[in-house]
Amino acid sequence: MLQILKSKNLNLLLLLSVIVLLFFSCTTNDTTKNTIPIDVPQGYDLVWSDEFDDPLLDLESWQYETGDGTDYELPVGWGNDEKQIYTVTARNSGITTDFGANVLRIRAQKSENGTYTSAKLTTKNLISIRFGRVDVRAKMPKGKGLWPAIWMLGDNIKDISWPGCGEIDIVEMLGHEPHKMYATLHYTNSQNKHEEAQGSKEVAEITFHDAYHVFSVDWDHEKITFLLDNTKVNEVPITADMKEFLRSFYLILNVAVGGNWPGDPDETTVFPQSMYVDYVRVFEKKGYDAPEAPELILDEETIGQNIDPSIANHAIKDGFSDLGSGKVVVFGGGGEPTVGASENAIDGESSLSFDFPGDKWGGAYIKLDKGVNLSTYKTLKFSIKKPAAVENAEIKLESSKTNAAVFLKDYTGKDVGKEFMEYSIPLSDFTDLALGDIIIPFGIWNPQDTNMAFVKGEVLIDNLYFTK
Repeated sequence: MLQILKSKNLNLLLLLSVIVLLFFSCTTNDTTKNTIPIDVPQGYDLVWSDEFDDPLLDLESWQYETGDGTDYELPVGWGNDEKQIYTVTARNSGITTDFGANVLRIRAQKSENGTYTSAKLTTKNLISIRFGRVDVRAKMPKGKGLWPAIWMLGDNIKDISWPGCGEIDIVEMLGHEPHKMYATLHYTNSQNKHEEAQGSKEVAEITFHDAYHVFSVDWDHEKITFLLDNTKVNEVPITADMKEFLRSFYLILNVAVGGNWPGDPDETTVFPQSMYVDYVRVFEKKGYDAPEAPELILDEETIGQNIDPSIANHAIKDGFSDLGSGKVVVFGGGGEPTVGASENAIDGESSLSFDFPGDKWGGAYIKLDKGVNLSTYKTLKFSIKKPAAVENAEIKLESSKTNAAVFLKDYTGKDVGKEFMEYSIPLSDFTDLALGDIIIPFGIWNPQDTNMAFVKGEVLIDNLYFTK
């Protein structure tokens, strides 16, 4: 079922983007689009589409998400350590022509100072989809560090955090694998853990950069089927712990740069790179009687545990109050640790415990209730007790607008007893971090062994403070 939720009061940002897009019209040198019949699938009715035939983007169907993710209560990098800043400018998105036909172009750029920009368009609060079929005809960018995606998130993301809202990735591609596409579901399973069901398909004779292909999802209350040019790629039954996919979703089109999955661009990556979208079409199955959407039960569908906010205090040095109050947050792709307190401590009665499951990426961090000014401090100090197999971990700090990380393997700890090692890391090593407004004074990600494999086990953090 399709819901049209079009707003008649466009905000200033969207109005400005109309003005900018008036100046955007050029011809690309990419390979000519293949002609694919525009037929309604048998047994379906077309209920909404955007053919991108007009010279301007339809801002009653699409809106922009901008910035680095922090405006949406995500860590810098959109939760995936991505490197791009999303903009509304014609430099990064707009309607263009591809050998005579209008298409939407989303373009990733690299500036002279090494920063990346791109665009992210969504139908959030404008077009809502619940069951049916979605067809998107598109041509992809290529190159190390490029991460184009055509995907969907649950409309209730405002009520429950990811992946409890559900995610349907119609297609994702890694730029260094131009022959391969991925089709994936993300959700919270019955153990309150992140679960994914992923399929993929390789097309050896041609890359997804060379020609247009139709990427589809066909969806009812029993199963979700992913298709490439009408050929099945992956089919996933909707089980009892997948209630996310019985609710409504909105569409997203974006090209990310860098991140935990594709890695960063390198010297082989050529910019600019673009994703071209010929059309987006939504169909409803004839005579389909959709069941009622299930009630949202937060305790069942929220990932991980309900963490006591005061547990962050177990990591902070007794008497060090300059950080104020905060909470512990976990995040990842299945490698989020379980958070607790341990009586094994060198400062006070308890330390902060992160029990990592291994196998997948993930981490945890302390997020402050208010940003603090640490510009007068010189050094981060903390003590850590970790499994013997752990040779490395990423230590990350964040301000309201920037983040920076160092790696534990690059520093030598001092034995302070009880199998704890104390580390002293100069804040100057956190390159380009804005110390005047720190919101995450400590984060630890991805404990790994010498082979860069994720390690399962408990990591304890204690006696965390800063010195001048």
